[in-house]
Amino acid sequence: MNEIREIVTKAIVEKGKKTIRFVEKVRTPNPVESVLGCWVLNHSFQAEKTQDAVQVRGIFELNIWYAFNNNSQTEIAKQMVNYQQEIKTKRKVQEYESHNVDIIARILQPPVCSDVKVVDNAIEVEIVFEVSVEVIGETKIKVTVLDQIPSYDNDDEDDDLEDIEKQINPKFIREKIF
Repeated sequence: MNEIREIVTKAIVEKGKKTIRFVEKVRTPNPVESVLGCWVLNHSFQAEKTQDAVQVRGIFELNIWYAFNNNSQTEIAKQMVNYQQEIKTKRKVQEYESHNVDIIARILQPPVCSDVKVVDNAIEVEIVFEVSVEVIGETKIKVTVLDQIPSYDNDDEDDDLEDIEKQINPKFIREKIF
């Protein structure tokens, strides 16, 4: 007779993904004539569950290499950038224990400078990156437990091996086949 049992397990209960874009304005001590390069360094972040989403907070260092004084001198402007974004999640499991969840957040595309402009003697940098989040919670699954399957003893196999060993001719290679 088969039985159905409930098992409590941890599973992915919500998922979400978002491409994050924002513009950061950087002021420099010298009037900017051209931007020579832009990098995002030392990115770190953390995530926590809110009501219907996951809140991602992070910080990174923005480095901008620029020229000034008729493009005859260069400098690097550095600025720490904080961000906070909400990523909506879609429920994959309707019933789960929501008070004790774990969050897994991954950066699918690291932050990069996608556009840089000089506007009103400041540098405007558009930063783009992509984040994926998963909410892990306790849920129940139902499984069918089958009756115990009859076991086959290895003794039968040993008997078969003995029969095969009796049929082996140890002088086979020495005898002429022709």
